[in-house]
Amino acid sequence: MSISEFESAADQIEVDVQAVARLVDSVLSADLYWFPVRHHSPSVAKHLEMAIHARKPKLIFIEGPAEANSLIPFIVDSQSKPPIAIYSSYRDDDNVLGLAGVASPAEDIPPRFSCWYPLLSYSPEYVAMLAAKKVGAEVRFMDLPHHALLTPADQFIEHPQEPVEQEADESKPVIPKQVIQREDESLFVESSFYQQLAKAAGYKTWAEAWDTLFESRDWKDDVEAFRLEMATFCAAVRSTTSPDRIATDGTLPRERFMMQTIRETLKSQKLKPRDAMVVCGGFHLFLDQNDDQPPPVQPEGTLYSTVVPYSFFRVSELSGYAAGNRAPQFYQSMWELTKSEQLDDLLAQYVVAVLNRARRSGESVSSADAISVSQHARMLAQLRGRPVPILDDIQDALVTCCCKGNPQDEGTQLLKAIDFVNIGTKVGRVTAKLGRLPIVNDFYSQIDDLQLDEVMGKEKQLTVSLDKRDKQDERRSVLLHRLCFLEIPLVKQIDAPNTEFATGTLFKERWSLKWNPKVEPTLVEQNLYGDSIEAAVLAKLHEEVARDEGHAGRTCGHLRRSIEMDLPNLVAEVQVACGDAIDSDSRFVSLTTALGHLLVIDRFATYRNLRRDELQELIVLAFDRACFSITDVCNVPEDQQPPVIDALLSLADIMLKSEGDQFSRDLFAENVRSAAEESTVPFLRGAFLGMLTEIRSLPAQELANEISAYASAAPEQMIHAGDFLDGVMSVSRTSIMLGADSLVSSIDDLLKAADWDTFLIMIPKMRAAFERLHPAQTDTLALRVATSYGLAEEASSLTELNTSLEAAALIASIDSEVAKIMTRWNF
Repeated sequence: MSISEFESAADQIEVDVQAVARLVDSVLSADLYWFPVRHHSPSVAKHLEMAIHARKPKLIFIEGPAEANSLIPFIVDSQSKPPIAIYSSYRDDDNVLGLAGVASPAEDIPPRFSCWYPLLSYSPEYVAMLAAKKVGAEVRFMDLPHHALLTPADQFIEHPQEPVEQEADESKPVIPKQVIQREDESLFVESSFYQQLAKAAGYKTWAEAWDTLFESRDWKDDVEAFRLEMATFCAAVRSTTSPDRIATDGTLPRERFMMQTIRETLKSQKLKPRDAMVVCGGFHLFLDQNDDQPPPVQPEGTLYSTVVPYSFFRVSELSGYAAGNRAPQFYQSMWELTKSEQLDDLLAQYVVAVLNRARRSGESVSSADAISVSQHARMLAQLRGRPVPILDDIQDALVTCCCKGNPQDEGTQLLKAIDFVNIGTKVGRVTAKLGRLPIVNDFYSQIDDLQLDEVMGKEKQLTVSLDKRDKQDERRSVLLHRLCFLEIPLVKQIDAPNTEFATGTLFKERWSLKWNPKVEPTLVEQNLYGDSIEAAVLAKLHEEVARDEGHAGRTCGHLRRSIEMDLPNLVAEVQVACGDAIDSDSRFVSLTTALGHLLVIDRFATYRNLRRDELQELIVLAFDRACFSITDVCNVPEDQQPPVIDALLSLADIMLKSEGDQFSRDLFAENVRSAAEESTVPFLRGAFLGMLTEIRSLPAQELANEISAYASAAPEQMIHAGDFLDGVMSVSRTSIMLGADSLVSSIDDLLKAADWDTFLIMIPKMRAAFERLHPAQTDTLALRVATSYGLAEEASSLTELNTSLEAAALIASIDSEVAKIMTRWNF
């Protein structure tokens, strides 16, 4: 950062430059040696490492979670290889914060919170720990444990919001939950000083500004010059950040805890300030050392911390990490080349890697392109006042030199290649001395026991076909369903059992397994729910059942999952919840979804030793209540109509396929008819009447009459004929074919009656209606149209059959049997 840039930005916002200088000098000249850092910065890591080796302090305070101090030896162990992360979780077992039922689905379910602290090879905090080990210094994490920042319910809740019921909203409701925001960089970006500096220097992003100011400059290994520049920049940022912002985002409680830890540790170890170093985010360098307010009390509960493997993707901005690194692999290469004094090779290595990746995806790029990109990047850097190209310059050069057109169109593969090379695929490793979490151990133990281990840690995809009548396959199915429920990114179900027919297909499943670096971190996150896969599934499913109380569709879905995951102790509990949910739910889509789940469960009832009498009661109850709720959806808005139509088709299909008098056809027809009479929405009215025709409760001619009525209506009514017809065809299967003549005639009358403007308004919806038809239905209507206009002759004679007598006799016999079967079918 040049003096002119700093003074220009300072003048624009009236920053007292002298006051900033005095503040910086007071901190940097103190006996306690403060070093400001930016997380995941190679340049900061390099100069911090040099400072530690030069000073050889006895104690180094690092901005890391205080609850994880015991994990430091495992982090710096020679067998641990970044990227790794400190994981910390908190469970409020006794509801001391009063958040049960607020940040958890029910009052008997404890709220859970977790936090991650990623470390890369070039994270200054990690480099400081390694350097401390070499110089024999003790390391002490000094940051406030994340759960101490949680606000008790009585401090932020006044009026709990009532849940909003929406017919078509099948997504899970949002449970209010506090967000624990650890170190992100929004404080820098939002400061007035940075905003003016970016405007004066033309920086488009915070990442570009940082790389220009600190990563790309040659500091000549002058640690103190680098430290002074960093401190000055951070002081200007802090002095132009809103005090209200700092007072409400957890900054002050954390800084109070840091200062308390520093003072108490120095006192207990009888060390002088000059024997210690403080490594913290640059913003915290200027904390109020005279603040006498104590840090918050840490609430009681279950606190757990460990170190786990991490991946470059999870630490990248694309993963949503607030302090995310935009290009973990790029800066890893920068760090490695800096250590080997080959930093000049960074540009060429990066460009070649991107072009190689793009070429593998079909892009036509060559070695000549690599040369032109490198030259262009250097030119851009010079034009932008940078000594060497930064990532922004190189990426701009790649797009300019290699993309022949719109980057969003012609440059798709190139942009994907850039993202791939930026992020990388590296996955870390944690020393075996730490051991694995019980849930992780349980996972690997079951994978090995069920002989699914060949896919672990390898770039290999495994397809597994299961027949659940086999004991080993049944155990595999249970585990895979459990992993799928826990969202472990290893498994994906390809084919589910066919529940339509009572054959061997009822027990067949196909799964795809592929290793993913997110597997272990995701397993660790499930540690909040239990020490084993089964315990985590039980706790999480119990939580979801509580969360979805009163929603019949989702609750019955949970019952189905509890059976698939072989959780007999939970099945009875969820079955009771299903009955309560069906009784209290009045949403048509939800009730129809519940019925579908229950029918699938019924197919497995004997196999799973379930009581079919209880299931049958739930099934009939769900059907009846779904029928009664049809009138509630007769006028829903357009965005809620698709799930209503799907549910209507599903309910009718279930009724038509039922055996005997299990479901009342009259009940269904009566409520559909009532919905048609009450509906003021042409599309829905058409769907209801079309459904009545489909189940033979309304003659096809009457449906045609409804369409004909639009022909004599006023233009403002006639324009809705397309919507009505679209509704009819959204539910029609056989009725279109059975009533083709009358339907064609009514549509013909309508089109003849419409003037040109009305026709133009109607035609898009009418076209959409006909596009819903199956080709066979379209052919039938086309033939009727052609016949009505004399363009085709109806088949009035038999086609001559040229075959042997024996074959003819066989065909006649088959035809007779088919006729007998069809007499039992409902058309």
